[in-house]
Amino acid sequence: MSNLNKTQEQINRSIGQLVKRAERAIAKRYANTLNEVRAELAKYFEKYEQDGVLTYEEMARYDRLNRFIANLDDLLKKNHRDLKTIIYDVLGESYKDGFYLTAWAVETDTLSRLSYAAIKPETIQRMIDNPLSGLTLSHRLEKHRSEIVWKVQQEVTQGLVKGETYGMMSKRLKETFEGDAAKSMRVVRTEAHRVSEEAKHDSAAHATRNGIIMKKEWNSVGDERVRSSHDHLNGIKIEMDKNFIGKHGSGPAPGQLGHPAEDINCRCFLTYSVDRIEKPDAKELEDIAFEEWKKERLR
Repeated sequence: MSNLNKTQEQINRSIGQLVKRAERAIAKRYANTLNEVRAELAKYFEKYEQDGVLTYEEMARYDRLNRFIANLDDLLKKNHRDLKTIIYDVLGESYKDGFYLTAWAVETDTLSRLSYAAIKPETIQRMIDNPLSGLTLSHRLEKHRSEIVWKVQQEVTQGLVKGETYGMMSKRLKETFEGDAAKSMRVVRTEAHRVSEEAKHDSAAHATRNGIIMKKEWNSVGDERVRSSHDHLNGIKIEMDKNFIGKHGSGPAPGQLGHPAEDINCRCFLTYSVDRIEKPDAKELEDIAFEEWKKERLR
C-alpha cells in the first residue's frame, strides 16, 4: 500500500488526538470561569441578600448591578482570550500535520525531492483567518463571546427580578456555560477538519507545481448524517486546479465551497493520487519513515 493511501488514516488519528486535547482544555477553561462567576455572585449574596434572596432593587442601588456586570464582562473577556489561544494552537498543529504528512507521502511514493520547507507562522495565521462562508474564525469567536455575555447578563438580571436564591441562579449559569462550552467544542472539531483538508490540498498543490501531477477525489463519510447536497460529489476525481461543484457553491476542497449550507459541519474529505511523475530524482527517499523525513527534509 502506498503512503498516500495510508496517510489519511494517520492524519485522522493525529487530528482526533489534537481535538480531544483541545476539548479537555476548553472544558477546564469554562469550569474555571464558571467558578469565578459563581464566586463573584456569592460576594453580592453574602453582602446584600435578604432571607436568602438577592433582589433586583437591592442590586440596582448604588450602581451595584452595573459593577457586577462589568466584573462578569472582564471574566468572560479573559475566558475568550484563553479559548482563542487553545483553538488557534490546535488549528496550527492540525495544519502542520495535514501538510507534512501529505508531503512525506508524495515524496516517498514518487521518490522525488519537491522543495518542501518548514511552514512559516504567517502561513498558519493566514490559513486560520481564511473566511468560512464570509466570516473569519476571529469574527465568529467574537460573535460567540458577545452571545455568552448577553446570555449571562440576562440570566442574572432575570434571576434577580424573580427573587431566585444563589443556588437557583448558580444552576442556571452552569447550564448556560455548559451550552457555550459545547458550542466551542463544535467549532474546534469543524475548524480542525477544515484546516487539515486545506493543508492536504496546499501540500498536494505544491507537489503539482513541482512536477508531480496530482489528482484529488471527494470522499463522503457515508453515514446518515451526510448532507444530501454532497451525495453527488462522492467519488468525483478532478485535477488539482479545478473546483468541486456543490448545489449551493463551489471550491477546491470540503469546507471551502463558499456557502454555509455546504461548508459548516462538513465531514467530507479528499484523497489524492499521482497522475504522472515528471521528474523522479530521489531514490534514497524509498522507505524513509515520516519522522526521519521531517528531520531530513525540513531543515
